Amino acid sequence: MVCLFAACEEQTSTHESLPGAATAVGQAVQAASLSARCAACHPKEYEQWQNSDHALALRRIDVSVDSEPFHGQRLAAHGSELTFSTDKAGKFHLQDAQTGRKFEVAYVLGRRPLVQYLVKAQDGGWHTPSAAWDVERHEWFDMFEADARLSQEGLAARAPGDWGHWLGRGMNWNSQCAWCHTSHFRKNYDMATNTFSSVWKEDGVSCIQCHKPANNAAEDGCLVAPQDRKLTAEQMHDNCATCHARREELDEAFVVGKRFEDHFRLELPIMRGIFWPNGMQRDEVYCETGLRLSRMGAAGVTCLDCHDPHTAELKLPQEDNSLCMRCHAAGTPVNGTPTPVVNMATHTPCPPNSKGARCVECHMPESPYMARDPRRDHSFNSPDPQLSQELGIPNACTMCHAGMSNEHAARVVAQTYPAQKMATVRERTRAVHAAQEGCGNPQSLLKVLAAETVPAWRATLLELLAQHAPTVQAKRVAAADAAHPAPLVRAAVARVLGRDAGSLLRDPVKLVRREAAWPLLDVLAKNAPYADLLEEQRLIALQRAEQPNGAMQLAEIATVQQHWQEAEKQYRRALTLDPASPVVYMDYAVFLAGRNRLPDALSLLQQAVVKLPDNADVHYYLGRVLYDMGRYADALPAFEKTVELSPNYADAPAILKALQDYLSTKNNSAQ
Repeated sequence: MVCLFAACEEQTSTHESLPGAATAVGQAVQAASLSARCAACHPKEYEQWQNSDHALALRRIDVSVDSEPFHGQRLAAHGSELTFSTDKAGKFHLQDAQTGRKFEVAYVLGRRPLVQYLVKAQDGGWHTPSAAWDVERHEWFDMFEADARLSQEGLAARAPGDWGHWLGRGMNWNSQCAWCHTSHFRKNYDMATNTFSSVWKEDGVSCIQCHKPANNAAEDGCLVAPQDRKLTAEQMHDNCATCHARREELDEAFVVGKRFEDHFRLELPIMRGIFWPNGMQRDEVYCETGLRLSRMGAAGVTCLDCHDPHTAELKLPQEDNSLCMRCHAAGTPVNGTPTPVVNMATHTPCPPNSKGARCVECHMPESPYMARDPRRDHSFNSPDPQLSQELGIPNACTMCHAGMSNEHAARVVAQTYPAQKMATVRERTRAVHAAQEGCGNPQSLLKVLAAETVPAWRATLLELLAQHAPTVQAKRVAAADAAHPAPLVRAAVARVLGRDAGSLLRDPVKLVRREAAWPLLDVLAKNAPYADLLEEQRLIALQRAEQPNGAMQLAEIATVQQHWQEAEKQYRRALTLDPASPVVYMDYAVFLAGRNRLPDALSLLQQAVVKLPDNADVHYYLGRVLYDMGRYADALPAFEKTVELSPNYADAPAILKALQDYLSTKNNSAQ
């Protein structure tokens, strides 16, 4: 088959179907030249890998297995109609009525329970439509069904031009997905032309992605240098985490053996809507954060303790609890940490041999993502219906027993388990919930932080403290963790300390340096000894230059360097990449106001309120600019709208009252 990636033709070998390959959609197997070389010495491992989810994370379109979805089928989604067809030459096509564009389908992502198809966009990037193919039901479906329901209720759907539309930058495969579906991926984004020329060594997650090639070159002989075969459990786990985590890329230089935090920033339960406040998955967050938040993860349990590295399947069955009881039956220590002994005869109120008597059903409940992809939670929480009643957090009891009330489930849990079992976790969860909702009490966070031993939770609590104006006490508590062995904790310390985090600027881990340096950009720009740190921040921002947040970061760096034209160029780029982002409008307006360009800031914010009429932020900033220009009568409706949308927005109520009083007095005087 001819390589459809002209830019990577020399680096990606021709693929051939293996004899006896399965023919169901999403299950075809292709031999990758570099990985096939490994089979000569490692036939067992290669055989285990070749039909795994890793091997099939990305494959070429194949007429023998992908025909069914492209036989004149249609799907209505997001106000448009997608049509899937096959031409006379046997090529598969997707047509989008919303944009009027037709695409040739080139690549396939995944194999079960759904597959997605990739098409190439005008900027050289690759995109997958909002439609996915259900391999079990043999039908197309909308991955954003929830958005579609919102649209029916009168809320905005994803439209062409939106960042989140399937052809928008938020759904760009090169930027958002490719690292985890290929081996040795390089994005190659050109900021000047706003185009991609991405390359990779092999489709799918292959041998070279998990076994570092000697001298980073996979040319002749064995791919792995002898010293690379002696990786620690932590190093191997960090390699898994690069894909099985919701994270931000700091660069694309990671290879197996390196530290995760030198190349990525892990998402923690900070923002509302991403994780539940007890650490359970809520949005699509994958496994790593949950595992790190658990006592198991803190004790050093890794992916490979439960999953085979080549098949990615479980090493032992979970249906009869043999996987979990391998440690919990006898209390087998993990890295010196005792494992709680579990007696299944008394541990659960569910009948023996029932679904509810399986460890995973209570401690790893499933939630659907991409509408139809059930995934197990990895935070290993115990079900707590009382917190469901208080905070709306799901619990495994009522997730399994659809007709059971939280009240009844809470009574059963209270009768089965001692009260103190849940007490510590509940106190932490309540504190995190309040902070996520914006009404947190720093003292409650400090109280639970004092007793917290899990590093990921310490980092979470510190980050939540940083959202307040940190008190002297909070900074003192944070500073005590400045030498914590976990980089995640030290990075959170830097967030709390803010401009007082100078001692962490030379931390050996990039993530920590990043968090320490960002509040001090102006200091770095004015002091030559810190030039390398400022350049490191610029390179981190460049890694996400194709996204609005990367452009915004580049604008901030240019601003502290007093490169005004470059800063404005980056703000404009950010606005082009996401024309509906209130943050871009606000930050750009602040920049313009800081350059004494209030009329330009006003014009920008007037555009913003037209695009975002229900956003309190842009109305507030519009009011502030008008106020600063002395146009008090014009500022009044902007603040009125701000308070209407958000009654307690910052100082808007106070400014509104002052304006009303001033204008009333002025009018009375005029009369």
